[in-house]
Amino acid sequence: MSLSYSPSAIRGKAYEPIFEELLFENKTVADNLVAFETDVKSETIFTENTNTVAMQAYSSGAPSSSGTLTVTDTIVTPTKVMYYNEFDPNTLRSSRFKRDMKAGAWNMASTEFERTVLAAYGKKVSYDAELNFWTGLTAATQTAIAALTPGTGQTSVGAAEQTWAAAQTAGQVDGVIAKMIYNNGALGTRVKRLGTTISATNIAAEYAKVYGDIPALVLNATAEKAYIYAPYSHKQFINIYNVTATYRDLFSVSADKTQYFYNGVEIKFVPLSENCMIAALPSNLVWCTDLVADINAMEINKIQNNREDMFVKHIFTLAAHVANQRYNVLYLG
Repeated sequence: MSLSYSPSAIRGKAYEPIFEELLFENKTVADNLVAFETDVKSETIFTENTNTVAMQAYSSGAPSSSGTLTVTDTIVTPTKVMYYNEFDPNTLRSSRFKRDMKAGAWNMASTEFERTVLAAYGKKVSYDAELNFWTGLTAATQTAIAALTPGTGQTSVGAAEQTWAAAQTAGQVDGVIAKMIYNNGALGTRVKRLGTTISATNIAAEYAKVYGDIPALVLNATAEKAYIYAPYSHKQFINIYNVTATYRDLFSVSADKTQYFYNGVEIKFVPLSENCMIAALPSNLVWCTDLVADINAMEINKIQNNREDMFVKHIFTLAAHVANQRYNVLYLG
């Protein structure tokens, strides 16, 4: 069984709280940091409309066609994934969890175990789903990125993206970073920016590069505001930078340190790879799934009717879709 437990002999009262691992909350879902497309089972069509117009002289006769109307469809099918673990509740019989087991040799269920230990397991599943949404990479895409030839003048940034891909452990889905580099069999058209190792010393200069790369149309959009998505470590770097900075108008931070901005653009901290930033409108990054709540839904049951050992299982679907690639910035070092 996968349950590893070293109980101590119960000589007195057990301390009530059970210390959990320190985990990041799934902020992407909890705070709606991206767009969500639910009820997606297979082959959902995402359509992008890109047009050009050309002013011309008026003609009272037959006009000449000018400009272009371009419509592009992308088919997205979320990947069905599963987290599964087995455990033997008999292992808990001599532990602190025996306290809430009902009397009788048949009864080994512990509500405290389910409420605390298995709930913490569920939190880790939720965070891992978020991590894969941002940084996931399938073996097929990893191979495809390795075979790419950087375009003219893009050797350094292309090499950085290939280095990132080669360093990842191949998994079940392609996340946002992977889709920005290589999207559904085609080279991504993102705004590329070569990054470096970010620290409290150079963080302002590196954010300036990302900010400067954001297309003016995006930065001045009125319907929604762009975010800079950054790794959690940047929050510490920004706080350290502001302590020593003479002027603190580059990075503005709310009094309770829950909101961070660079030059007025809000920064959202998510589980991105280190030395990686993405600037985009939230609607351009889409979390595709059948039901968002599936991520936190777990099944606990006996493996078979004639067995006492049990399983815990999570099943959901997940895919990342990146729209309007040419308006999104990928900084990668």
